[in-house]
Amino acid sequence: MPDCGIVLIMSCLQILIFGFKLQRVCCNKKLQQGPRAHKVERSLKHSKSAALKRLLVDDDVNIDGAVEKIISIKSVSPEVHPQFVPILRMCLLQICGYRQLITEVDSVRKIKYSSENPDHEKMLLTLWEKLMPGVLLESRINKQWTEIGFQGDDPMTDFRGMGLLGLENLLFFVTQYNDAARQLLSHSHHPKYGYSLAIVGINITGMAFQLLTGGHLKSHFYNTVKGRPKLEHFHQVYCYLMYEFDRYWMAEKTNIMEFNIVKARFQKKIAQKLRNKSAVLHRRFVS
Repeated sequence: MPDCGIVLIMSCLQILIFGFKLQRVCCNKKLQQGPRAHKVERSLKHSKSAALKRLLVDDDVNIDGAVEKIISIKSVSPEVHPQFVPILRMCLLQICGYRQLITEVDSVRKIKYSSENPDHEKMLLTLWEKLMPGVLLESRINKQWTEIGFQGDDPMTDFRGMGLLGLENLLFFVTQYNDAARQLLSHSHHPKYGYSLAIVGINITGMAFQLLTGGHLKSHFYNTVKGRPKLEHFHQVYCYLMYEFDRYWMAEKTNIMEFNIVKARFQKKIAQKLRNKSAVLHRRFVS
């Protein structure tokens, strides 16, 4: 059996080595924001300390307490490297915040659309008004809804898969980027390459949710958000995906029967782009 003293020394050396690596990552001025957060996350994941590994899975992490814990466990001297603490804190906000965002987005997704909820109904009617300004919606249950891409007389049935998240995404897009949204609506009416805008929008919500829960969006959020990402940041990603999918779809010059195939290719393309730790999903449209 190995000598207990040797085991203790080796354990201490491992802690010091990991502490040095973490310190080097945080204090490297040449390292960009996104790649740095990825490296901090990787360091915590491979740490020998169970307490540090739990930071990657625990809910409601006390960030300041976590920073103090890391300083203690890793034997880092903040006096020698004063930039270590604020940089580490921001990385932890990004890392833990990403997990919190998944929870927040999923909670909205699980809310079922209800025609008896006046707030839900108001959002739906606002969606119509933003996409069809000046056009009167003759009644709540009406075939007019197909003009903006719903499947039938009552849009409520189309939100079953993504819940209220699908509606919130669509409404954010048509409100913040109305010109772009109405451009997409025009494309959706193309006689040969048209598609159902609202239904495609709900499918894009599903795509964005998969990219989020699969960890693909870490690169984008780590590079663009200094701290905890919020629901609005997820909505912005959705807007990017909507606009880019429309461009991709029109370039493919296909028909709606090939939708699932085209969508799968597009999602694979986005996932590959996000493998780059410095990746950012830049919007190519303006409000």
